[in-house]
Amino acid sequence: MAGDWTPAVGLAELPEGKPIRVTADGSEILLYRTGDRILAVSNRCTHQGTPLHRGVVRESGSLLTVTCPLHGSTFQLTDGRVMRGPATERLPVFESRVNDGTVEVRPAS
Repeated sequence: MAGDWTPAVGLAELPEGKPIRVTADGSEILLYRTGDRILAVSNRCTHQGTPLHRGVVRESGSLLTVTCPLHGSTFQLTDGRVMRGPATERLPVFESRVNDGTVEVRPAS
């Protein structure tokens, strides 16, 4: 992806408050929409690679987390930080934007 924006999904296909999995330029990404914000992180748990879009997303004020459905690792959706193990590595994070009705992503710098 090398800094370029890559189309991921039509905005109309991204439901409010429900994580979805998309593939953009070979990367599997979890997208989550809350209000005007669209958060994008790697869809694979850094512990054993389980798909995170099947996990539970919790919103508590400005804190947004996803919990891995296999072993319970919890990550912040804003910066990929591990909130609870067994995972020890943060998730790769992607920037997102809406361009002409399409959600686009690129790796965060």
